[in-house]
Amino acid sequence: MSPQAGLAGIVEELVRQNLERDPSRRRLLRPTIVVLEAPDAGVVATVRVTKAGVTARDGDDPRAAVRVRADAARLLDLAIVPLVLGLPDPRSPEGRAVVADLLAGRYRIDGLARHPLQALRFLRLLSAR
Repeated sequence: MSPQAGLAGIVEELVRQNLERDPSRRRLLRPTIVVLEAPDAGVVATVRVTKAGVTARDGDDPRAAVRVRADAARLLDLAIVPLVLGLPDPRSPEGRAVVADLLAGRYRIDGLARHPLQALRFLRLLSAR
């Protein structure tokens, strides 16, 4: 399995498990495309969200509404950070760390200003909490 297939597979499986654990999250399934990039690992994965579920594959999609770029470890941190209204919770140490990384530019989230609901829904789908 290539590193890209690894990231795509991890994201798809994580969201599937989150939906099984909390079926109320199905309300977050609205059509969008998100690209996750981890330049340090040479990984790019495209995540498609539809009302039926989430699929992920290797590679880029220029139609993506949201692009998240960070090193591989930080991308995975997004799955474990506590959220409030879809954003990292600054009341928790993990949330403060992600907010600090965002402000320092260690995360780049393109499309957040133009497509905030799509970005926030995706983060909530990804969150294991």
